Amino acid sequence: MRRIVVVATAVAVLVAAASAFAATGGLNSYTASMKFSPNKAGSGKAPSALAYTQKYVAGGTNGNRTAPLTDIKTKTYGLVTDGKDFPTCSVAKIEQAGTDAGCPKGALVATGSITATLGLATDQSSSAPGQLSCNPSLHAWNAGQGKVVFFFIAPATGPHACAGGALTTGGIQPFVGTFKTVGKNLVLDTPIPQKVSFPLPGYEGSLTSETLNWKKLSTRLKNGKTVRYSASVACKGGKRPYSVQFTAQVGAGSPVSQTVTGTQKCS
Repeated sequence: MRRIVVVATAVAVLVAAASAFAATGGLNSYTASMKFSPNKAGSGKAPSALAYTQKYVAGGTNGNRTAPLTDIKTKTYGLVTDGKDFPTCSVAKIEQAGTDAGCPKGALVATGSITATLGLATDQSSSAPGQLSCNPSLHAWNAGQGKVVFFFIAPATGPHACAGGALTTGGIQPFVGTFKTVGKNLVLDTPIPQKVSFPLPGYEGSLTSETLNWKKLSTRLKNGKTVRYSASVACKGGKRPYSVQFTAQVGAGSPVSQTVTGTQKCS
């Protein structure tokens, strides 16, 4: 029971704080880092546009592949997002077409990739036979205010192929994450659907790493005002705190959540 984990949150420069959580006897272990560029505090009256990169690595425990995540929730201090003023592409449009090639170029808000292993659902051992690599690229599309659509791009061959070409673009359907402002934090909640975790009959996905780069996007409205898709409006004591909560479930037991926290300097 493992899940391909995909999520979305934070991106771009090269110096950032990394933090790690490893649960003794838990389901998985994680490391996570977020990098922002430029990492200026900004303000409500003068938001500072930024790009940001999120990266995390998942490891299994007790000789097993990583356990199936059902949700990833990322909380970042001082960020806001504006999806209402940018082009959109809906989950229905991508799902119906089986590709995101027809989405408006300006609706693409993030790109990245994952590394994962597909293994038999009946044998979660990291040494089990018949495992297949699955390393697709990842696109994130603006779907309107507070919504983002994630979609995997998997060519039949090459470094981003999945399961030796058994799964190609469109074989794993798009899914939706939601942005919400809670106090001074921007929260991205990404439930991981079963169709993502179990993309082939009898197989489950086990994530090992994910990187997602959110673009620095801005546009000028008809009234002359410039708006930004991602922007900073505050820092906290010269730092930008963040956290990533991973929720996993194995069998019929209650879901288990583990949280990675960290900070990055901002000015």
